Amino acid sequence: MVTSALPSQERSRARRDALLRAAVALLAEGGVRAVTHRAVASRARVPLAATTYYFESIRHLTEEALRLHVTERVNELQGLVEGAASGSRSADQVAERFAEALLARDRDATIAQFEVYLEAARNPALQRAVAESLDAFEKLAYLALSALGARRPAEAAAAFVAVINGFALNGLARPRSPEADGAALLDTMRALFIVQIMDDDEVARWSDRLREPISDLQL
Repeated sequence: MVTSALPSQERSRARRDALLRAAVALLAEGGVRAVTHRAVASRARVPLAATTYYFESIRHLTEEALRLHVTERVNELQGLVEGAASGSRSADQVAERFAEALLARDRDATIAQFEVYLEAARNPALQRAVAESLDAFEKLAYLALSALGARRPAEAAAAFVAVINGFALNGLARPRSPEADGAALLDTMRALFIVQIMDDDEVARWSDRLREPISDLQL
């Protein structure tokens, strides 16, 4: 709740932040359609007129709420990568700590993020904001992969983000034990990274083996 004791500029920032966090909470509870001027103002405990004062439209408010979530998440993960890398002896240990942190994400914020992603598939107006959020996560993946010695970090970054998002979405729809999800995510990340540190000849040999016919394949 914003108090009158705060200086005017600080109070304004606090009110805007309250509106954004209210929007994230509503996205998690009811999707994009739950984010209305009245609902956001009520959740943030500010006057109704505040929503149109700070944001020109509900779409603008939704976009900014997504950007706030992504910015905070990227900063959090950046600190995690730096901490894991400085305190670990191997790329595998970095991946293990990273997987643990990814699975410990705030559930409501994750739901809100995917709600906006899904809405962007129907509403082109949101696609730019979603693209920016994915770009931010891919940039972080690129920096982490580069630091760990990946040979083609740019092409791998998008795959890593897609895999992580897939695990997060599955975890929301079908929660399992953190241990099982963590082991599966770690195995997948490890497999993607191994390809990145193989030399071209080794990748080619394995690609050839995968093209060989499989006899007596039973499904």
